[in-house]
Amino acid sequence: MLLSSFSLIIGVVCYVFGLPLVFSDQKYLAWKKKFLKDENSLRLIGVAVIAIAVTTLNRQWQLNPDAEGVIVVIAWAVLAKGLFAAWWPQTFGAVAQRIDNRLLGSTGSQMFTGFVAVLAGAFFTYLGLVLA
Repeated sequence: MLLSSFSLIIGVVCYVFGLPLVFSDQKYLAWKKKFLKDENSLRLIGVAVIAIAVTTLNRQWQLNPDAEGVIVVIAWAVLAKGLFAAWWPQTFGAVAQRIDNRLLGSTGSQMFTGFVAVLAGAFFTYLGLVLA
């Protein structure tokens, strides 16, 4: 997979998970808590994330001091996260829930976290379009 495609995918994921936080959707938070407790879903998502990261790193795995290097670092981090979710879903869910409880404890922090995620999505979308 091209680095630009990977960057666009990461941007879309940031939008999908960031926008509901900006609009304070409590249904989204309830769904996410339920999802993090389901081992099979976490394993499947972990495998899908691993496949995306591996196909990206297959083309470019070396770090460079430019925009491509940023995407490669993110691809390595995504690979590690996918492996963690696929091999240890209970621990992954517990850690993610603990992080969510700290970051999303109040409406203000929830909106700020969503805003940062949307900005990250815009950054990765921009990188994906520049690298294309």
